[in-house]
Amino acid sequence: MLKNGKYHNFNIDQFYKNYLNGPKIFKKRDALEPAYIPNELPHRDTEIKEIASKTACALRGDTPPNFLCYGMTGTGKTATIRYISQKLAQFTKKSKPWWIYINCSIVSTPYRILAHIYNTIVGQEKIPPTGLPKDVIFKKLLGLLDHKISNSICFLVLDEIDLIADKRGGNEILYDLTRLNENLDSCRTCLIGISNKLKFKDSLDPRVISSLGKEHITFSTYNAKELGDILKERAKIAFCDDILKEGVIPLCAALAAKEHGDARKALQLLRKAGEIAERTQNKMITREHVNKAQHELERDHIIDYIKGMPLQAQLVLTAIYLITIFSNDRVIVSGDIYEVHDELTNKMPGVRSLTRRRISDYINELSLAGIITAAKKSLGYYGRTKVINLDIDKKLLEGTLSHIAKIKTLLNYKPVLIQNKKVRIKNNVFRKLS
Repeated sequence: MLKNGKYHNFNIDQFYKNYLNGPKIFKKRDALEPAYIPNELPHRDTEIKEIASKTACALRGDTPPNFLCYGMTGTGKTATIRYISQKLAQFTKKSKPWWIYINCSIVSTPYRILAHIYNTIVGQEKIPPTGLPKDVIFKKLLGLLDHKISNSICFLVLDEIDLIADKRGGNEILYDLTRLNENLDSCRTCLIGISNKLKFKDSLDPRVISSLGKEHITFSTYNAKELGDILKERAKIAFCDDILKEGVIPLCAALAAKEHGDARKALQLLRKAGEIAERTQNKMITREHVNKAQHELERDHIIDYIKGMPLQAQLVLTAIYLITIFSNDRVIVSGDIYEVHDELTNKMPGVRSLTRRRISDYINELSLAGIITAAKKSLGYYGRTKVINLDIDKKLLEGTLSHIAKIKTLLNYKPVLIQNKKVRIKNNVFRKLS
């Protein structure tokens, strides 16, 4: 039997015994996952009716129109589409529709989109991730659609479709996918786009807009009461009886309502609260568990967000961090960040400096993420600037940045602008004359 060793205090054997003998909290944990599709979707009747109306003709073998679903994160767009797909399959007697889901944040290039569709239909990776000419894959895909799906409908769901529109070749692939039916003999396709950005069509080619059509459904955000109803239904499936103390669901709903009515956030919060109660051997989930869950999720979100940022954005944040720790009482303005960012890029071969406007964009993104605050302030004769403050724990930020290979070597660097005996003129550093 494996043991921890005499230098470790944690007894994993005892931990697992306690866990198995402890109170049972969850009945079906997966019911609190965003991917779980329940039998009912509360407060989405209007959207379900609209999508059902557009797709019902598939039951008779006709081709539904291409359409778009808009709405902020956590408003049930993907869940509603999946719910409709299940219901449509129930009422199709023969030649059931195919549904192919493509997450454009993962499958992010025109080549990979075509390869993903082809490989999903075949059921194995026949098209490699790279290497073939796009027109060859396209021709193969057309043949496969007619041969394998034949007289049925193939729904192509592009989740976060706006991410494709912004990429090179994005307009072309969207145009090709919306016009597939012109090149097919028996199979018919319907493209459904899902986006968090209401204005993403502004970046599309007019031909693509025409092919996508004017059909769209807008998903409104949930309010606290609606989120509470969603959580109540999921809690019945997810938890054992009499596990939730009074006030737990309203608190989860209220906290998520502040995040633009994000149902994913609400579900995540309730699940995390349950897991905290479970690992601490509590018989019931309380409001205290919800507050702890909120703290843990915010911390995890910040870490994941920073690690997932582009290197240039990480450098902008590093510049703010360095000014803060080496000159805690300094009022940080956007010009300071531009200067320090420029110093940091000079220390990193192959990394270019950014314009003030691009750095301003990154400052705005960090502010929206809640990592910093950036308030505009008038300096009179000198115009307006942004005053920046770090809005998260310095130790948490230091720990996160220290795990980024290209950043960790910069964390002890003291910027020239806060060195008393040095001055920076353009790209040169000089010692101040006493």
